[in-house]
Order: sequence, then structure tokens, then C-alpha cells
Amino acid sequence: MNATSKRAANRRAGRQWAIAVHIARSRIRGAVIWGAVFGLVVISTVKAFVVGYPTLADRIQVARSLQSFSMLLGIPHHAETVPGFTSWRVLVAVVVMGAIWGLLTSTAALRGEEDSGRWEVLLAGPTTKRWATAQALIGLGVALAGMLAVTAALTVAAGRMPGAHFPIEKSLLFSVAMVSGAAMFLAIGALASQIAATRGQAATIAGIVLAASYVVRMVADSRPSLGWMRWMSPIGWLEELHPLQNVQLLALAPVAALVLICCVLTLALAGRRDLNEALLHDDEGRAAPSRWLVGPVSLVLHVSRTNLLSWLAGAAIMALVYGSLTRSATSLLSGSPSITATLGRLGVKKSAEGFLGLVFFIFAIMIALIAANQVAAIRDEEASGRLDNLLVRPLGRVAWLIDRAALATGFIVLAGLACGLFTWLGTSEQRIGVTLPRLLEAGLNASVPGIFVLGAGILVLGLRPRSCAMATYGITAWSVLVSLVGSLVKGNSWLRDSSLFAQIALAPSVSPDWGKDLMIVLIGGAAALVGIALFHRRDIEYS
Repeated sequence: MNATSKRAANRRAGRQWAIAVHIARSRIRGAVIWGAVFGLVVISTVKAFVVGYPTLADRIQVARSLQSFSMLLGIPHHAETVPGFTSWRVLVAVVVMGAIWGLLTSTAALRGEEDSGRWEVLLAGPTTKRWATAQALIGLGVALAGMLAVTAALTVAAGRMPGAHFPIEKSLLFSVAMVSGAAMFLAIGALASQIAATRGQAATIAGIVLAASYVVRMVADSRPSLGWMRWMSPIGWLEELHPLQNVQLLALAPVAALVLICCVLTLALAGRRDLNEALLHDDEGRAAPSRWLVGPVSLVLHVSRTNLLSWLAGAAIMALVYGSLTRSATSLLSGSPSITATLGRLGVKKSAEGFLGLVFFIFAIMIALIAANQVAAIRDEEASGRLDNLLVRPLGRVAWLIDRAALATGFIVLAGLACGLFTWLGTSEQRIGVTLPRLLEAGLNASVPGIFVLGAGILVLGLRPRSCAMATYGITAWSVLVSLVGSLVKGNSWLRDSSLFAQIALAPSVSPDWGKDLMIVLIGGAAALVGIALFHRRDIEYS
């Protein structure tokens, strides 16, 4: 074969793998960044535990207190050791963060590309829908491999730090466990992209699966008798793995099976359905009584009602579950002298209030994720071209964005109040002494970070619209990870203060600081106003 023929053959081979290369290049940077975050969290946790608790007596004391937080981060195993504590503190939180990245990434790469019309261009070449989807999955796999490589390198480095002494093989297994959340929800998001009619609908389906997995794991860790339920949750499988101590490799089997089944079903559905078709119908295409569609806000409510109701239902279920478990958790907290003393220094006199303060910390994280989801939905309306259908009418783009921001703000506040109401319903039969008004106050307090995230997202929407979703989820993820790790790092208050959730009081365990809350809301509102002004001045940008 001469040189010309070889170059022609290479070009043909390159075209055959063009989709995989495109997906890998566009997603690997985010994957590597998150891999670095995961690895740095491991390093920070190891260093903080070794420095903060240098003696065995200190470590035994703190390990005894961790059982009270099993519902939040899982059952601690040998938490008096560096590997045991690191696995407990890091694994569940990182798996959830990776899962969020995975479902957003795969739905954007598959359903998002199809919604924007670029999938038609790719399929115009000599390829089939099934082979194009297979290449997209390969590209996502390459990005996942990049995440794993960076996570593994930093985790191995953490294991070699003084006082840690993780064997290399267990450090690598721990890295696999941390990245497995991203792997499973990349696959789940890919399957949802074949079932759903839009990217937002696909992300919502995958998000519901993630929320259900977390709730099942939470219930399983609430009582020893319910431990068998961990095998019903993808997050629970990874908890059962115990990657740094008492390894149970069998737990990787359902993880691998779930990824494989989702990928096979994704390819099967991709080959059988028509382009832009789906098993589920799109709400946008349904007829609706015209009397309700009197403006952009009512139209968004009609189109997004499934997504909004799904978030509210998830919040309500979590609040009911946490509320119903308050008494049993309180008994565990009361049995720990160190936790009782810590709560006393914070002004918390009742263990029930201390537990509910941690519960509403989780709700604050969830509401911040709701805000990030709303920013992504606003951007999706612009990127997909749906906004054009409104702007050709007598509606200004500024009025549209103000209406969308107001609707999102109202939904964030409603989610906070729902958390307060349903937590009260869960605790109402337990007579723990926390009234409905206090829980509603706690819900409003928990919605404050979400309002800030929304404002920051609109600011980025005006500056760099393609980065707004990543920025809002990034702010939330950073705040969560800093809250988990920063509490261990003594003398580094600046690190803890960089977390958005460190700026709100743990109501109802302590009274909300309404002055600080108002300041956070005003900063978020100012950011939103700047973003709206920038949005008015720039051109519409599509995907």
C-alpha cells in the first residue's frame, strides 16, 4: 500500500471514530477536574485526621461518636484507624458527587446533542444510530478513565503519607469505588436519554434514581436490622465494598452488571427508535387549556411541572424519612458524651435539635442542587432554541429572564418550606418538642444557599452561558466537600468559610441568623441583576 492509500485509510478510520473522539475531548477536562477534587479530598481527610487526632485514645473517642451519623455518611467500620475513617468520611459523599456529574454528562452528550440537532449532522455520515451511540459511550468511557487515573494517582499519594499506610492495591480499589458512582450514572443517564423526550427529562429520571438510591441507603444505615437494604441501592453496594479494610469484592458485581445492562439497553433502544423520538412523551407537545398559558411563567410551569413535582416529591419523601427516624437517631446522639458536649458548646440543649440541624444541612445541599438544576434548565431553553419561539412575540429577553429567575426563586423557597412541613409530619407522633414554626424557619434558612447559587448561575449565564451549569454545580460540590473536610482541619477557618453552607446556622438546633441570611440573599440578588444586564447585551448562544 502506497503512502497516499495509507493516508486515505487513516482518514477513513478517523471519520469512523469521530464521535468517540469528539465526546472524549469535550468531557475529559471536567472528568479530570473532578478526579483531582476527589483525590484532594482524600489527601485532606488523611492529613486532617492524622494531625487532629494524633493518639489512639483520641481516635477511639471520635470513632465512638460517628455511629450517630450513620444515616448521613454510612456505617463506620474501624473508624479509629486512618483507612477506616477516611473511607467513612469520603466514600458516600464522593460517590454522590460523581453520580451527579455522570448523569449530567451522559444526558448532555446523548439526549442534549440530539435535542440541539447536532446528532442529525453526525448521522448524515456513513454510520448508524447504534454505532454512533456506541461511540458516544466509548467517548464517555475515556473521560471516566481520565477521572479514575487522576483519582488513583492522588489516592495512592494519600496512602503513602505519614500515618496513613494504605497498601497500593487497596488505594486503587478505593479509587475504583469512588469513581463507580460516576460510572453507574453515566450508564443510567445514557439509558434515560433513550427513554426520555428531552435532556431535562432524562436528567430528571436519572436524578430520581439517584435520590431513591440515597434514601434506600439512608434507611438501611438507620438500624442494624435493616442493613440488608444496602444491597438494594447502588450507593449501598459501594458502601458494602469496604475498599480500604475488610474488602468484599462481591459488591463490585452488581455495579458492573448495572453498567453493562444499561449500556446494552441503551444500544438496543438507540437502534430501534427514530431520531428525536422517545418512549416517554414530551410535555411541550401536549395540548393544554389555553386559559392557563397566559405568559412565559405559566408556560414554563406547564412544561416543567414534571421536573418540579419530582424534586418536591423527593424532598418530601426525604423529609418524612428523616423526621420518622429522629427519635432513634436522638437516642444514639444522647449516648455519646463527646457529641453531647459539642452540641452544648454550640448552644444545643436537645439531641433531637442537633440531629435535625444536620438534617436541614442535607436539605440545604439538596435545595442548592435544585437551584443548579433550574439554572441548567434556563440555559437549556436558550441553547435548544426554544427561547426563540418566545422572543419572536412581544416579550423582551430581560422580562423572560426575570420571570424565569422569579419562578426559580419561588420554587426554591417552596422546597425549603416543604422540607420543614414534611419533617414536622414525620416527627409529629414522636413528641420531640420541635414545633412546626421552627421547622418552617429551618426550611427557609436552608433555602438561602439555593438562592445564592441561583444568582451566581444567572451571573455566569450572562458572562459565559456554556459554563453556567458547571459553575453552579461546582459551587455546590465545592461547598459540600469543604464542609466535610474543613471541619477536621484545625486552624484553617478560611477553608471552612469558603463553603456556602458554613454561612448559615444549623437551624432548628440554633436560631437562624436572619441578618447573615439576608446578606447572602442580597449578594445573590445583586449577582443575578448583573447577569441579567449582561444577558441583555450579549447575543443568544446555542449549544
